[in-house]
Amino acid sequence: MEYKTDFAALEKALNHPADPDRLVTENPSPNTRRLFEFLKECRGKKYISGQQYLFKNELEDIVYYRACGKLPAIRGYDFMGISGLGGGYDQISRALEWGRDCGGILTMCWHWYAPDDMENIHNKSSFYYKDTEYPNKTSFDIIRAVTDGTPENDFIIREIDLVAEAMKVFEREDVPVLWRPLHEANGGWFWWGCRNEQCTSAYKKLWYTIFDRFMNFHKLTNVIWVWNGQNINTAVNPNTFDVVGEDIYPEIPTHASQIDKFREVTGYTSGKLAALSECGSIPDPDEMARDGAEWLWWLPWWGHFVYETGERGKPLLDDMDYPKPNPTYMNEEFLRRVFSDERVVTLEDIPWRDKSMPLPSALRKNMAL
Repeated sequence: MEYKTDFAALEKALNHPADPDRLVTENPSPNTRRLFEFLKECRGKKYISGQQYLFKNELEDIVYYRACGKLPAIRGYDFMGISGLGGGYDQISRALEWGRDCGGILTMCWHWYAPDDMENIHNKSSFYYKDTEYPNKTSFDIIRAVTDGTPENDFIIREIDLVAEAMKVFEREDVPVLWRPLHEANGGWFWWGCRNEQCTSAYKKLWYTIFDRFMNFHKLTNVIWVWNGQNINTAVNPNTFDVVGEDIYPEIPTHASQIDKFREVTGYTSGKLAALSECGSIPDPDEMARDGAEWLWWLPWWGHFVYETGERGKPLLDDMDYPKPNPTYMNEEFLRRVFSDERVVTLEDIPWRDKSMPLPSALRKNMAL
């Protein structure tokens, strides 16, 4: 019998006070529970360094390693290539290497490619919505996507289950995942964005569909849920997430603590942990400590947010053919100071990581380590 979400039953099951000290995943795996306990221990005391990646060469690592001799503790990857619509950007094998072989902490987002034409889904697809200025975009309708019996609904259920099956790859290795779907829902640039009240209602229904299928159909045990809706009007039930994430890209790059946004988001999320799930610049630990901005981790975006680039995003190399830090967002002096700060958790500081575990293969290849 085909599984369908019973939204009334789910709402009833979620109707209880939120407990920020307890995972929303029932029966979490040992490593998932261990990671969550570590996150709670770090709250207000430590700041976990992170970095998002896209390309296989992972040049961001070279910048960190040459400047500091260290790597961030959290690595962000993307399910964008899960169904083949995403142009082949399959990152699952790299994510598995990081979590299983290197002993790092893994977070996954999902730039969810959806078709522009449901009668020819492979013709054109994007995660950007049709009224944006991006060259590739989609008219995929989130309201139809959460309406039973539509081709759009069939599509999203298939895709959700594809990601769930990928999650099981990590689960079999007991690799926990900081899972951040439907990010930046407060804006209209993604097809799942909350452009009006109808879209906001559909977005929440889509969130609960993903949550229900992961938890109650696939019964995943390795998920730590990160909600990244970024607005009180898009807020979902706090019993469906463990961490609240904010993505912050100031017009003028700054290492400020972002305390105003921290206070805002923690004011309506039931005491849940808070993280800079994406950022343009790393906040200064001194400023975070001074202001009381208890961001649990930070995650700069990939490419030019880390290294200098030229035409068409090509990295600019130094006289040793290595990428150079982009001083607009981070310079070597700042990186060395931050990564030597005893409050900052790097890969080598993860308490359960075996020190004999290797560094990522791309870094070893790029630097002949």
